[in-house]
Amino acid sequence: MSFEEDAKKLNLRAIILSSVMTAFGLVIALAWKDAINATVAYLMPDNDTSTLYGIYVSAVGVTLLVTVLAWLVMRANRQIEDRLGLDNGEN
Repeated sequence: MSFEEDAKKLNLRAIILSSVMTAFGLVIALAWKDAINATVAYLMPDNDTSTLYGIYVSAVGVTLLVTVLAWLVMRANRQIEDRLGLDNGEN
């Protein structure tokens, strides 16, 4: 096969979409990492409860925000596929 044939077979939108979704997942994971670390630190003496509460609120907020953004990206992708007449694999 030639390079041109291989390039035509690539679904660049799917690759980009997958990368964006992975980045969203990373943002959520990092937010929850901080929340879990704060919980562990809270279980040790001499820590501020409001800081722990704030970190959890932040983690939940980031999760909700990124979930909405991911939904919007998936919706936009579906609309693009519909306009282009592409088969998105759903039956």
